[in-house]
Amino acid sequence: MRHRPPRHRAPSYQACLSAAVAVAIGLFLFFADAQPRAGQAGKAPPKGAIEGRLTWFDRQGKIVGTTGEPGIYRTLTISPDGKRVAVERNDPRTQNRDIWVFDSAGGNAIRLTSDPGWDAFPTWSADGSRIVFTSNRSGVYNLYEKSATGAGSEQLLYASMEGKGPTSWSPDGKYLIYYSLGQPTHLRLLAASGPPDRQPEPLVDPQFSSITGRFSPDGRWIAYTSNESGANEVSVRPFDGATGKTGAPLVVTHGGGRTPLWRGDGKELFYFDGEGNVTALEVDAGETFRAGTPQRLFKAPAGVVFWDAAPDGMRFLMPVAGS
Repeated sequence: MRHRPPRHRAPSYQACLSAAVAVAIGLFLFFADAQPRAGQAGKAPPKGAIEGRLTWFDRQGKIVGTTGEPGIYRTLTISPDGKRVAVERNDPRTQNRDIWVFDSAGGNAIRLTSDPGWDAFPTWSADGSRIVFTSNRSGVYNLYEKSATGAGSEQLLYASMEGKGPTSWSPDGKYLIYYSLGQPTHLRLLAASGPPDRQPEPLVDPQFSSITGRFSPDGRWIAYTSNESGANEVSVRPFDGATGKTGAPLVVTHGGGRTPLWRGDGKELFYFDGEGNVTALEVDAGETFRAGTPQRLFKAPAGVVFWDAAPDGMRFLMPVAGS
């Protein structure tokens, strides 16, 4: 597959328009309606929230199961071993938005958080023992960490004046990727531990919008969505975990791409194409990156923004209205 390098020249009218569209998309996808504070009862669900069931689809788009009871669901991630799902869910009584952990087969549930703030974007550690999430309990969306079993209290992991939402934790546990809340959104790389005033590094030139960065299972590549090529596409960058440095981007979609996910063995990327189709792309992500021909699997249900893939790439989990 031929990769298009990003164009570095004075922005044209089309590029400026694309940047504006990217800003709108970024805000729509993540915290479009508002920056809510403590006490969420009575507020309309934010963009991406769906009242229904967490629903499993196979690669043909057939429903093959559900997990959890009916509710209002939004951001979610499947544990690295595929056995649990961490999800942002409204409390049925207060409508507060908190993090819950479900058995992926639909069994037991653990309420991970219960703070009056908005808790969202649960992100698993590679060994499945910890979950990082964002919360505005202090007025700014900061990063917190807690045991995936629900034991103990949440620990503040990183605070700054910039709102942020985590999207990936490196396999070696040393780095986090988060996106900044703003106009436009920007991807940052942050050391997972260190002094409180440690500084993140930009993953993509801040003149462009970028979002949904995710480490490959071996930590050698980062997939993300940005408009640095002149359109909103999925790109990848090599990543050196020893130095924390990234290489030049390679654009891997054409005609639109967003919300990339890796298969558990790193041999496929999944994403939504420009028409909202769940799409699979075989890749060889070794010293160099090679990609095959995109395969459209099925049309995602209406309203789906947040989703995840089982580690074997055979099932996909999405909140579905009324199911």
